[in-house]
Amino acid sequence: MRQLLEQAGFVMLGATRANCIHCQGHSRGTVAFTSEVAFCHRCKWTANIVTLAKDAGVLHENSPVATGIRESARRSAHINSELQRFDSWRDKQIREVSARYRSLSKCAVLAADILSRFPECDLAWSALAKYYHAQARLSALFDWFMFMKASVWLEVDSTAVEVFAAWRRHAA
Repeated sequence: MRQLLEQAGFVMLGATRANCIHCQGHSRGTVAFTSEVAFCHRCKWTANIVTLAKDAGVLHENSPVATGIRESARRSAHINSELQRFDSWRDKQIREVSARYRSLSKCAVLAADILSRFPECDLAWSALAKYYHAQARLSALFDWFMFMKASVWLEVDSTAVEVFAAWRRHAA
């Protein structure tokens, strides 16, 4: 993107900023760009790498640049597809852990209420025990899927890479 912007006449000001050639008057770093898109915050001009390459005249149907862009787009689409599947799986896991935790905690609250009136109720004691036994595991799972240590049950933060690797093993 940087080379294409320079070829088009934009003056680079840093790693991700440039002066806009389309703005009237003084333009100082109004264009922000990434490796794929550029946008002027003043005049609202925008371009992606393909349109900028076409405008610069370096993109022909069978040129190496066009082939590289198409291959890059295919790789990007594949990666985005895989990340969407991972996010869907992770969201499902978080919902399942949350639902299980919520269900057990509701039962524990009811059990505690029952035990305050009937201290010998075995079913209430069982429900309370079930909650306390599952609490650590469910809290740790929730923390792990969220990439953070919010409870005392997870020793260190998990990383997105670690959870992604587990998802890959699970999906395979």
